[in-house]
Amino acid sequence: TFGPYVLVLFYGANAMIISLLFAVSAICCFIASPLVGKVIDRFGYKIVMISDTLILVIVCFFYGFAHHLFPKNIAFLICCVNYILDSVISLASMASNVYVQDLADSPEEVRATISTGVSVNHLITILIALFGGWIWQKLGIETLFVLSAILGLCNSAYAATIKVKK
Repeated sequence: TFGPYVLVLFYGANAMIISLLFAVSAICCFIASPLVGKVIDRFGYKIVMISDTLILVIVCFFYGFAHHLFPKNIAFLICCVNYILDSVISLASMASNVYVQDLADSPEEVRATISTGVSVNHLITILIALFGGWIWQKLGIETLFVLSAILGLCNSAYAATIKVKK
């Protein structure tokens, strides 16, 4: 949610740069999507769900602290790469869908569970965006992304508890 805001508000990215990042992200996701599916098939949904949010912690770290670690132009490039990486790791949500299919007793249950999950995810995203904007304004970009990383670690810890069918 906040990646493009970091690029625009913190680093001054213009519409051309954001459009280029959208295009590069779309191409990368197009290429990576079948690869993520193969990774899920090979290593399992649990490993992918854990790895996804651990990578998200790294993404959050660089969004929040790149400007402290690198000169502004290098930090900006790191955040651009971060944006693309963030888009690609969002493909790992396929692992959740495979998990639901593994648990469900019928195709109707799969559809209902996934559609409910998407709806709840959108609602939470809206609420987090509002709360995150307040955190950014009051406490700074670093605090926002540290809290996001903590949520990612919590997600990884929860994913680690998933029982996998043999």
